[in-house]
Formats: sequence, C-alpha cells, structure tokens
Amino acid sequence: MRWYFGIDEGGARGETGALAKLAVLSARAVGGLEPVMLYHGARGEFCAWMERHGVRIIETRPGFWDAVEVAQAAGTYRPLTIGHWLRLAIPQIETEREYVLYTDCDVIFLRRFNWESLRPAVFAAAAEMLPENWNYFNSGVMLLHVPAMQATYPALEDLVRRRIGSPGYERYDDQYALNEAYRGHWERLALGCNYKPYWEFDSNAVLLHWHGPKPAQLEKLARGGFAVKDEVLQFYEKMLAARIEPYLAWSRYMGDFLQGIDLEWAISFARLASALTVWRRGNQPSGDSKFMNIKYFAESI
Repeated sequence: MRWYFGIDEGGARGETGALAKLAVLSARAVGGLEPVMLYHGARGEFCAWMERHGVRIIETRPGFWDAVEVAQAAGTYRPLTIGHWLRLAIPQIETEREYVLYTDCDVIFLRRFNWESLRPAVFAAAAEMLPENWNYFNSGVMLLHVPAMQATYPALEDLVRRRIGSPGYERYDDQYALNEAYRGHWERLALGCNYKPYWEFDSNAVLLHWHGPKPAQLEKLARGGFAVKDEVLQFYEKMLAARIEPYLAWSRYMGDFLQGIDLEWAISFARLASALTVWRRGNQPSGDSKFMNIKYFAESI
C-alpha cells in the first residue's frame, strides 16, 4: 500500500519531524507500506534521512495556496502550518494507485494490516476524540479512493478558496474543510486503524495516532513544566486528568514495543510512563471525558 504523509520545513525541525521519523521506522518494521513524503520548504538533513530510509519525497503545495498567501498578507487568515494542508494535494499527485493511505506524522504502526481489503467509495476515516462520537471524522488517517478524490477535487478547492479569508474562518484548516466538503460521503474506518492513546488500551490496534498532546508535551505537563498554559495546554491538562490510565498503559507498551525499532524512543516512552506514574500518585484523576465530546455539526451521520 502506498502511504503518504506530509510535513513542511518548520515541522521537520521540531517534534513533528522526530515523530515522522518514528512513523517511518515503525512502518518499515511492520512492512507492507511504500512511504511517500509530501514536503514544502528547503531540503536539509531531515530530507536526507528520509531518503536514506527509503522514503520518496515529493515537493508540493496545495493548488489553492495562492489564496492563502493573499489572505495572509491581508491579515484575514492565519494558518498554523502548511504541512497539514499538503494532504489535499494527493489527488493532484497520485497517478498510479487506485487506493492510497494517508496519515499524519504522529503515528506509530503496530502491526501489518491488509489496507488493500478496504474499498471506500471516496474515503474512510475514523472518529475524532471519543470513539462513540462520529459527528465528524479525524483526518489524521484516511484510506483514499484516488479517482473519486480526483473527480471531487475541483469542488473541494473551490470551497477552500471561498472560505479562506472570509469572516469567521480565520483558523480554517484542512480537517474542517474535508469534513465540510464530504459531509455524508465518507465511510467509517475501524477505530483500530486510527487508535488514540487516550482510548482504553487495545493490543489489537493497527496503529497508534498520538493525537492531542504529543509525548514531550504530555511529559512536561505531567512534570508541571509549563509555567503559563494557553487554552490548548489547559485542554491537554484536562485530557491528562481524564485519561491518565490509558495514557500510562500506552506509554508503558511503547517503552517495550519500540525497543527493537528505536531505542531512543523506547527510553523516551519509558520516561513518560515514569512521569505519568508520579503524576497519578500526587493528583486525583477526574475520569470525566465529557469535555472531549466535541461536535462540528448539529447532528451525527
């Protein structure tokens, strides 16, 4: 299965870049995946590392990026990163495969899976935060039917162009765009194919998507390292209190699982498990996940 992920130069320099390397190492360990990295920015050691590990690199940017640049210059739009938007370029790039897999950079493949057995009409994706909430999908893992995505791409780009820079869409992103454009036209992907570390531990999961606070952020939260917490960090802190047990279980598991893949990451997750254990001793977990039951739309599909 051809596997796409995307990142820009800025993301490559931080934890996202480190996680992307781990995703590639875990993909090689489980087998059956042909990695392709969509990239924007100047090349350097990060890209050289990817090529040494068998990753094909395609330099690209979305076809509508001119509209983003105009809106940025006008001060009406503030994209967090171009890296996430790169996934929307796949229909413009892919010419050989009928189905391809896309994931964010922060995934760890846990076992080989027959992705070819999935045949969505347009694409398949899993739930966002709570496993029972299918109001909208998480676009961090998507199995794409390329011809359908190519046929519908002009309408998707038209929607994005209309939204970018419009009042109320200052923080418009690719996930919202995909949910809005394909409302009612996507299929459910098994939860195990986009499993989250704050869900109950499941040894049958295909991949773990480190959605929400990344490992370094989570460890810093557990150790009380953030003197000032913005809205995002406050939300992550609530996630830690609500879901400490699965976070701890998954961190311990990763400390063992990654020993044969990347020892440095294995040690990092063992350190995270230790920090979470200490946090649990000194704090009272809330166990309340209601605040994570977020909905984009008025009703579920």
